[in-house]
Amino acid sequence: MSKDGKSRLAVGAAVGAVVGLAVGILFAPKSGKETRQDIKAGASKAAVKAQSEAKKVQREISTLTAKAQSKYSSSKSAAAKKSRELSEKAKEAKSKVREIASSVKAGESSNTDLDKAVKKAKEARDALKKYLKNN
Repeated sequence: MSKDGKSRLAVGAAVGAVVGLAVGILFAPKSGKETRQDIKAGASKAAVKAQSEAKKVQREISTLTAKAQSKYSSSKSAAAKKSRELSEKAKEAKSKVREIASSVKAGESSNTDLDKAVKKAKEARDALKKYLKNN
């Protein structure tokens, strides 16, 4: 299985676990207060997992961006321009993930926003990987 396939499998498993946890909590015979505490704990765990995934993507983007910068610094062709564009897109995505992760931690944003930012960062990472592999 490819690294990307493993990553998707891990994300799918995490989403399944969160959904299962939510269903279990909502149908458990507990008081409202206990259920709210369980939901809060589950949301905290999901946020930690999402932030962990975000940090992983940020590290990968940093590594790939450094490689791309190295490539385009030695070349002034159209490939160098494409490398710069992809690097900038990846840097912006990385910054957005960091910004939203901080907002989620502060309670100012939702995990959905973080998931979207992580998805865009992964797309930017994948585009940069593909470019570096082909050039």
